[in-house]
Amino acid sequence: MYLKLSVWGVSLGILALVTLIGVADSTGAATFNPTLVVTVANPEGGANSDVTIDFNVPEGDANFGAAVFFIPSDWSITPAEDVPLGAISGQVNASATLGLINGACNNVLPVEFIMLNSSTDPSDTVPYLDEDDNDTEDYAEDKDSSGLQDGFEKYPDFIARVLVDESDNPLTPIRRLAGIQVVAGINVLLQFLVFEPGTFIDEEIPNDEELGYPSVTLLQNIGDPDQDPIPGAITDFCSPLTSTIINFGISKDNGCTNVNADRLDTLCEVTSAVPAPEEGTDPDESGKPLITNPAEGTYTFTTIGAGQRDADDDGYENALDTCAFTPNEGDPRIGSDGDADTDGLDGACDPDDNVTNSDEDLDGYTNRQDNCPLEVNGDNEGESNQRDSDDDAIGDECDPNPDDPDTEGELVFATLTQDVPIGPGSPQTETPKPSDGGGDDGGGSGTTIIIIIAVIAGVVVVGGGAFYFMRRGGGGGATT
Repeated sequence: MYLKLSVWGVSLGILALVTLIGVADSTGAATFNPTLVVTVANPEGGANSDVTIDFNVPEGDANFGAAVFFIPSDWSITPAEDVPLGAISGQVNASATLGLINGACNNVLPVEFIMLNSSTDPSDTVPYLDEDDNDTEDYAEDKDSSGLQDGFEKYPDFIARVLVDESDNPLTPIRRLAGIQVVAGINVLLQFLVFEPGTFIDEEIPNDEELGYPSVTLLQNIGDPDQDPIPGAITDFCSPLTSTIINFGISKDNGCTNVNADRLDTLCEVTSAVPAPEEGTDPDESGKPLITNPAEGTYTFTTIGAGQRDADDDGYENALDTCAFTPNEGDPRIGSDGDADTDGLDGACDPDDNVTNSDEDLDGYTNRQDNCPLEVNGDNEGESNQRDSDDDAIGDECDPNPDDPDTEGELVFATLTQDVPIGPGSPQTETPKPSDGGGDDGGGSGTTIIIIIAVIAGVVVVGGGAFYFMRRGGGGGATT
């Protein structure tokens, strides 16, 4: 499993002290300088306060390879079984910079997810894929007409294949938040899963109980060893990336579950939730505590992030660099820069930069979406279909060391720490007003947030403290 992570959040409105340590600024290699701002709306001890996280990657930086966020164990989080299914629990707003259809990074796409409390029962599952061949993924259907898509009421089956312990046994979360949104005509599923302290998530991630509850963010079915990549419209995910995650302290009512409504809003068929009418609904999911501040004191939050690998140290991460082993002539974020024939393949490795060929190896993946632009690795019989065994964003067919990601660039880590005061006299800031939706995963006893980032089949990703996705996934899972 390749964990492209992000953060859950903490507070700036609280005049938090933020320190960035170990930033990736080495000469030549891709830089990685993320920023984190957290706001606790009500800093009183014991309050069920909204927590807003702003997590950003600056323009020109490498995008995320991974990020882990730790919330002190003094915070508390309510388990899934104590919150009604479908209760609105948070919101994610993000602005991603994309390259579309083999083009440069010049498309900015805003995305919003409303996050709902969802089933954590692994014995009652729903397929992620469209197994009934009706052109809608099974998780996005509402087969019992409850107003909730089946991916909220049932446990998506691929999670058990993606999140496993050291012995490959499936992990079971104590809480799951999920959101469904249509992006560029495609159903997109975003999930936050919270586990008990000490749970093993990945060999690269500490699992000390003192760190608190780890929360993993999943986008689509990224990391599922059973998934098959397909060519898509989104061919690059670039910086800058901005994201705001609002974690509600108290749940809100979901207008899509109103059994007394003569007719539900048609938006309920394609998104997580809609605002409830003033008179409320039946059932009414509002008013349930979700996250609770600790007692008066100052608490230190730590986030550890890693920028994506850069095999040739030319300043462009492998996922963006079409000449992964040869320093580029131009900037792949800028149209036609170093690419005279504008076919998406930089002149440093283009066999003929005066002849346009948007799929140089004719394997069905355009140059900027192909993790081996010059080696055939499509989805035809006998081809590896973008398999990247070590998840370094370079396909096995052109990777000289397909089982060792460290030979194709290092993960450069950045650590952010933030002191957050709780109690009388602590600064208070107004939380950005959500559009009656919301998303998160709070932190009862510390919370580690791991955001799996990726784009698959033209899908955008949003992360649980941030919003991301990775272009060149494919093949089996790996780790950060």
